Amino acid sequence: MFDDISLFLKSISFVDCIFFFTVVFLIVLVICLIYFIKVNEAEIKKEKLLDDPESLKQIAGAIEKEEEKKPVTFTSYEKEQEEKAIISYDELLSNTGKFNLNYSNEEQKGDLLVKQFDLENLTVKAPEENEIKETIHLLSLEREEEFLKALKELYKGL
Repeated sequence: MFDDISLFLKSISFVDCIFFFTVVFLIVLVICLIYFIKVNEAEIKKEKLLDDPESLKQIAGAIEKEEEKKPVTFTSYEKEQEEKAIISYDELLSNTGKFNLNYSNEEQKGDLLVKQFDLENLTVKAPEENEIKETIHLLSLEREEEFLKALKELYKGL
């Protein structure tokens, strides 16, 4: 049998040998590819799919509970910086949104209103339950160009 195979290989040309081994190699590659696809499909089927909204709510609730349980742990450097800080992170969070800014000077430059802060006379904001939410409108191209011109003028004025 090996004599027949060797006789066959001697009778074909070099180009035919390359073609033959290339075809064999490609067949092996296709078989390997099919094997890996089947293995990956089996793993995907094993995973639990989360299409149910109720299970998603349960998972979200579990994540929130886990986040509440874990305290924030600081490194020694972070603890040192927190102690040395002028205002701590907790104080910063507690004071967020409590102050109104007063303006000492206002200038109109084209469509742009430039205001100067008066940081020495801050006022405490009364807690409003019904805050007005401001909608943001995108500027048209012409208004953007005017805005950029006003910014350039402001920069030159500084």
